[in-house]
Amino acid sequence: MVSTAKRLEDRLLSLSIRVREIRALSLVDPGGLPLVSTLGPGSLDEALAAFGAATSQLLRRAQEDFQMGSMYQASFTGRDRQIFVTPVSAAGTLVAIVEAHATPATITMHLLALARELLLDLESVSSNTTR
Repeated sequence: MVSTAKRLEDRLLSLSIRVREIRALSLVDPGGLPLVSTLGPGSLDEALAAFGAATSQLLRRAQEDFQMGSMYQASFTGRDRQIFVTPVSAAGTLVAIVEAHATPATITMHLLALARELLLDLESVSSNTTR
């Protein structure tokens, strides 16, 4: 039987292989620690996880303060890269480093589909830890 962590990692790797503009994916916990990542251990992985968790907190605050309804994603666009932060559940947030030339709508579609896939695995992890 395949472990939940392995399934999560396989889902991230599969998308990063299919969508070449996605350079890295990380699923991070609310405390800013990487759960699984295509980056591997290191300072970039840790920085991306911390950034994703902080952005996820800001999304929750925007939702509450500005009555925005469900928050699906935040994106940051720079000259050389884009970063997308997609809340999946209370247990995890998906963070992606994407090429600057990538079309945001296409990346959003892929990330939201991946988030839907990850949700089932994250729910099973959350229910196992609360028992």
